[in-house]
Amino acid sequence: MTRENERPGSPEPAKVSAAEFIGPRIEELCEKQHITKYRLSQMTGVTQTVLSRIIKKENIPTIQTLEKICAALQISLAQFFAKDESLNLTSEQKELIETLNGLNPEERQRLIKIVRTFQ
Repeated sequence: MTRENERPGSPEPAKVSAAEFIGPRIEELCEKQHITKYRLSQMTGVTQTVLSRIIKKENIPTIQTLEKICAALQISLAQFFAKDESLNLTSEQKELIETLNGLNPEERQRLIKIVRTFQ
């Protein structure tokens, strides 16, 4: 049964499963921010095995795991699922992110306090 506005044989919008979207998206964001899977594992507390299975589309992460990943990547869940490219960064912004990602949590907090003094 077809609706009046639909043509028989017209293509349906492509549907992407969560696993097909989430794994490649994590990989893409890690590449953009120059974060290795090992480093992401350290930053999130999620094992490398679990991250690897998510990236290979073998597992779908829980919301809590995805929130940890987003926090490590310094983006919101909304940004994670956004289709537009909201992460077009300048070379200076990329350098700052790379520097920040190379620090331990205590060093990050100190750097953030320093940066805030300039505001």
